[in-house]
Amino acid sequence: MAPTTIRIAMLNADIPVSNVLSQRGTYGNIFHTLLSQAASRISPDTSIISTDYDVREGQYPLSLSDVDVILITGSASSAYDNLEWIHRLDDYVYDVYTNYPRIKMFGSCFGHQLICQSLLREFGVTVEKDPNGWELGVKKVELADEFIDALKASSKTAACRPLEKAPKSVRLQMVHADHVNIPSDHTMPSSWTTFGSTKHCRVQGVYQPNRVLTFQGHFEFDRFINSETMKVFGAAWDREVLQQTLEAIDAEDDSRVAAKIVLRFMTEKSPVKGTATRAVVGGLLTPPLQE
Repeated sequence: MAPTTIRIAMLNADIPVSNVLSQRGTYGNIFHTLLSQAASRISPDTSIISTDYDVREGQYPLSLSDVDVILITGSASSAYDNLEWIHRLDDYVYDVYTNYPRIKMFGSCFGHQLICQSLLREFGVTVEKDPNGWELGVKKVELADEFIDALKASSKTAACRPLEKAPKSVRLQMVHADHVNIPSDHTMPSSWTTFGSTKHCRVQGVYQPNRVLTFQGHFEFDRFINSETMKVFGAAWDREVLQQTLEAIDAEDDSRVAAKIVLRFMTEKSPVKGTATRAVVGGLLTPPLQE
C-alpha cells in the first residue's frame, strides 16, 4: 500500500479529570495514541498527525487545507446547552460538512450528539435527556446490519488490510445521560445508517460513508479512564450506586476493534470534491476558513 497520512484536528470539548490528564494527556492525545496503535496493526503505511484545539476557548484550525478529519471529543456539557462555544461548534460542524466535502468527521459521546444535532436537525433528529437515565460501564453494542454491510464494503477501499470477518457487536465503555433521538428509521437521509444499539440506548452512533462516523460509547476510555472519571462525576452519588458503576466499568471491552473500525473509516476513499449543496447557517465563521 502507498504511504498514507491522516491529519486530524482534535476538537477537545473538555479536558480529562486530573488523574487522567496527568497520566494520559488530553482526550486528543488519547485518541491519537489509540489510532496510531491501530494503524501499526492493520495499516503500517498509515501515519497519524494530530493537532489539539480547545473549542471551549474558541480554538479552531485557521485553515482546513492540511486537515483530513475533524474529531470531536466527549464533554461534561450537553449538545443542547445554551453556551456560546457550543453554538459556535454547532455552526462550525455544519459549515465544514457543507463546504468541505473531502473532510471527514468523527464524534465520541458529546461529539456524536453534537454532530447529529448539527447535521440532522432538519430531519427531526434531536438530542435530549435519555428517559432511561444514565448508561454506565461496559455495554455490548449490537451493530446494525446496514453498518456491517457498509463496513465490509469499505474494507475494499480503505488503506488497511482487508477484513477477515466483520464484527457483529463491540463492547464499549459508556458514561452518558443524554441520547440522540431519531423519530424513525426512515427519518435520516438515505445515505446514512445507525451504527448500532444497546438495550438501553437505541442510537449508539451514525454513519455516512466517507463523511461521518459517530459513537455514543467511548472507545478511547478504558478501566482506568472511566473509573477515575466516575470517581469525580459520581462523588456525590449514593456509595452503593457508585460502587455498582465502578464494577460495571471494570470489564473487558473492544476498544482495539473499535479503533480499527474508526481507522478504516478515516482511510476510506474520499468523495470527489464538489460544490456545497446547502447554504451555510449563520454566515461566515470567525476567523474565516481557508481551503
